[in-house]
Amino acid sequence: MSSTDAPTANPPGFAQRYAHWLRAVLSACASLWDLVLLGVLLLTLIWSVVLWESQRTEAERLADFNQNLTHLTEILDETLVRQLNGIDNALLILREDYLRNKADPMRTVGLLRHGPLKGLNVSVTVIGRTGYTESSDLPNYRTPVYLGDRPHFRHFANGGADRLYISEPMRGRITQRWGIQLSRPIVGQNGQFLGVIVIVLSPEELTRFIQPLAISADTIMSVFSTDGILLSRSRDLPQYLGSRLSSRLLAEFMREPEGFAITRSSFDQIERGRAHHWVVAYPLLLVVARSPEAVYAAISAQQRLLQLLGAGASLVVLASLTWIGRTLHQRIQAEARLNSEHAHLVEAQRIAHLGSWEYDPETDRWTWSDEVFRMLEIERERSEVASRVLFSLVHPEDRHSVGQTYAHALKNQTPFDISYRLRMADGRIKWLHARGSRSLNATGQAVMAGTVQDITAAKYEEAAREALSRERLLLLESTGEGIYGMDRDGLCTFINQSASRMLGYTVADIIGRNIHDLVHYKHADGSPYPLQDCPVHQTSISGAPIQSVEEVFWRKDGTPLPVEYSAHPIRDADQVTGTVVIFSDISERRRNEAEMRIAATAFETQEGIFITDADGLILRVNSAFSAITGYTAAEVVGKNPRFRSSGRHDNAFYAAMWTRLQTTGVWKGEIWNRRKNGEVYPESATITAVRGDNNAVSHYVATLHDITERKAAEEEIHQLAFFDPLTKLPNRRLLQDRLEQALATSSRSQHHGAVLFIDLDKFKQLNDTLGHDYGDLLLQQVGQRLQSCVRQADTVARLGGDEFVVLLQELNPRLAEATEEATLVGNKIMATLNQPYEIKEHIYQSTPSIGATLFLGQAASGDELLKQADLAMYSAKGAGRNTLRFFAPGMLNPDT
Repeated sequence: MSSTDAPTANPPGFAQRYAHWLRAVLSACASLWDLVLLGVLLLTLIWSVVLWESQRTEAERLADFNQNLTHLTEILDETLVRQLNGIDNALLILREDYLRNKADPMRTVGLLRHGPLKGLNVSVTVIGRTGYTESSDLPNYRTPVYLGDRPHFRHFANGGADRLYISEPMRGRITQRWGIQLSRPIVGQNGQFLGVIVIVLSPEELTRFIQPLAISADTIMSVFSTDGILLSRSRDLPQYLGSRLSSRLLAEFMREPEGFAITRSSFDQIERGRAHHWVVAYPLLLVVARSPEAVYAAISAQQRLLQLLGAGASLVVLASLTWIGRTLHQRIQAEARLNSEHAHLVEAQRIAHLGSWEYDPETDRWTWSDEVFRMLEIERERSEVASRVLFSLVHPEDRHSVGQTYAHALKNQTPFDISYRLRMADGRIKWLHARGSRSLNATGQAVMAGTVQDITAAKYEEAAREALSRERLLLLESTGEGIYGMDRDGLCTFINQSASRMLGYTVADIIGRNIHDLVHYKHADGSPYPLQDCPVHQTSISGAPIQSVEEVFWRKDGTPLPVEYSAHPIRDADQVTGTVVIFSDISERRRNEAEMRIAATAFETQEGIFITDADGLILRVNSAFSAITGYTAAEVVGKNPRFRSSGRHDNAFYAAMWTRLQTTGVWKGEIWNRRKNGEVYPESATITAVRGDNNAVSHYVATLHDITERKAAEEEIHQLAFFDPLTKLPNRRLLQDRLEQALATSSRSQHHGAVLFIDLDKFKQLNDTLGHDYGDLLLQQVGQRLQSCVRQADTVARLGGDEFVVLLQELNPRLAEATEEATLVGNKIMATLNQPYEIKEHIYQSTPSIGATLFLGQAASGDELLKQADLAMYSAKGAGRNTLRFFAPGMLNPDT
């Protein structure tokens, strides 16, 4: 029968290992008291482990509960701050629109509802300096309402800082609904208080837009003011809205920026886990609470399971020790009967086929068998030899220890077992192994008797094996790979330091233990790994090696170790006697592979990305780059990004960009570039320098967004804010700005300027007879004619209705000549506007009344100049219309 036909023994199962343990305990216990002590120790150990594991499980579950709630408050903080920032930005835009236009900002509110206010149920109200509302987008708003007694108005009216004010919940006087007032002050150019602009947010909104982030239905989120007043709550808000935290609880919250406790709610007295977090950006306190019942239930279930396991283990120990005790008692009785017979039997077995000897201390004589003489290479002349003959052959280095061993055994009546060297006459070394004990001879005298064996060949073989083992051990320990061997039963026979270090064990922890049960007992997903499914075990059974298997081993601390391993059978006379496993830690490789997958996914984001080398030549682009620019990867790889330059930026712009990159490693900004189709468009770009180990730049990574739509929206807002939508002329806000600039320019250059206020005569009659459509067409034509009458540097603006203003700059430094120049322009305007207008199928005649005033430097403000020109215009109307009048100081007196 060949080796492959021979039946193979199954590896020991639990029953076999359990029986082996029982036999080991039985042989280790010398008495029943030893067995009782062992039982007490085992039971103490079992219930100590149960208690420790219960406490550890409870602490771990509660720590996870704390960490989950604390992490949730941090996420909620980011979401809440992002929403409040959007509302604050909307307030700033509305305030800026109000200051520049002095008109109803509700048109801008409509635009903002597609931006920062999108999806929010809010209302906007403007409160004037007197405390009465000036405008509101509330559907039932009709007449001004007094809100000057509201805390947010008093706060800013009394000089409160210009930052977002978040009020307590209060009932609206217009809507009669509860709301939270988010407000900013309206402050004029000289710092005077002009009023307050308010966005009213329902209390539910504060938690509505963060509720989707909750991870369980029993999670309650609350938002408090710094005074501890409840602003919003994700559950039962109407019942507790406006409630105040106790001073003790508020003081507890204020001691730490964030914290966790399991306590009863001060509102509904229900016990919950509670995490608090102070919002840094705004004066708000976030509190997230969740019932700990699920955690307590899991802890109780785990503890009950541990107690059951402890009870089961205790029963097994007690049953085992009972059986061992009964067996031990039987063994002690049997040993007493067999001791005498066994002693003679052992002595006979020991001297079989060995040299025997006897030593008489009275005569100092040795009696040797023929085998002893042969070992010592002494001619046998007689059977007795003196001690000096023996000790003359013992190696000088061993002579003292050999003499001491024999003397000690003789004196203390104890057996001995010793190996020692002989040095023969020709210098050869022999090894002997001697055993002996003191006994009584036939005459009753004390003598030493024993055996001696020539172990020279065995010693040399042992030395050769040790040398070979040292070489193998050196080889095993010099490699960074883990290597271990096991026998056919799966017990570890050797392991190198690299393997034990990676697995977290000492070598002594592993040798002799079942390696599969120790480090390979479950899969990566935590499911059990049966021994029969293990490739290493299959190699031990079949003798077929395996290569490059990727699985996980389990460290001593219970953490997984990703490994790649191979298994090779150990053969002896064509029989598989064991297996050698070689493995390496692939954790770093797994991390690198994961990072590469993440990097590949991140590279295909919606942002355009391109990567260049250190010289700026493009190496790679993503699909978003191609979608934005129109260029494929093949068309741009190897090129410098400057080929997409729009021509809108000068060299100084690019020099500043590269200076920033060299000094900080990052440049962020907006830049105009060109698509493949030639279209110039704006981008928001970030360029990052990537440095190598030598700190030298190896690559540049650029990300870009197409911000064409955002720029268009900004331009649309700019047009609405500074230009009249009907005539496309500058509006009052832009006129005020240019008038201030003209005053400053006149002050520097000492050239006169002029303001011409133009009102169309009988414009209302046209609207009443033909309709507003005809009036709008007339206004558009008037605007075009006015622009044709002035220079490029001058300004034509529409104030509203049929009122226009012309701002003239850089007139003559001398007053008379400047007056003449202004008169010429005024007459030109009058003549131009007197020309007939063709409006649809009608020919219409219109005349203007023009009031003018001159200025030099900043003696008068822009508002004063407009007032002077307006008075002069009314003077022209009083003179019969269709005429030009210059302002005179007397016009300020109505009686003049």
